[in-house]
Amino acid sequence: RGMTVPDVLLSGDHARIKQWRRQQAAQRRVPRGKELKKT
Repeated sequence: RGMTVPDVLLSGDHARIKQWRRQQAAQRRVPRGKELKKT
């Protein structure tokens, strides 16, 4: 509740959803990699 859902997820286009999920995962990985290098 109170959260927005990206339009791509509501579109039902499975290929676009898969691509979106991969992009989101890649964006989450980048900061973690930088943190690991610092320690």
